[in-house]
Amino acid sequence: MIQTNFNELEALRIAIQIEERGKEFYEKSTSLVFDNDIKLMLARLAEQERDHALTFREIYNELLKKERSFNDDYLFDPEVSAYLNSMAASSIFPLDSKLNELIQDIKDVKDVLTVGIKVEKDSILFYTEMIINAKYVEAKEAFRRLLKEEKKHLMDLQTQLNNLKK
Repeated sequence: MIQTNFNELEALRIAIQIEERGKEFYEKSTSLVFDNDIKLMLARLAEQERDHALTFREIYNELLKKERSFNDDYLFDPEVSAYLNSMAASSIFPLDSKLNELIQDIKDVKDVLTVGIKVEKDSILFYTEMIINAKYVEAKEAFRRLLKEEKKHLMDLQTQLNNLKK
């Protein structure tokens, strides 16, 4: 359950971090696979994650302009920052050092797809919570759009994994 002091700006900041780490994961993973179809899919997923991060940045900036009384300085308070980093590290894609460890532990394309499936499932849960808790229409719509894309990513990854198992 999301804390009551959690708001769209925090959620968007976390979403930006998640999407940037997703981009990095998929980019690094392309070098670990040899199947051209899977390589292309991972490159496409990396590009989509980059686009998601850009979308979230734009929405973050728009919400910040709309919310005149809102000051996002508290987001950079050490306590809040620790909370955000904990949330981002424990959900979806890990922090940079852990992401590199995760990549090093990947032995084959099945590992890449399995990790991708797990993080897409986690992001579906995260964005569902954001839709439920967001109060701004723009944020809800962005989270809905991303939720739909994350579900497609999950289906693409699962299809590729199923094809490998055949």
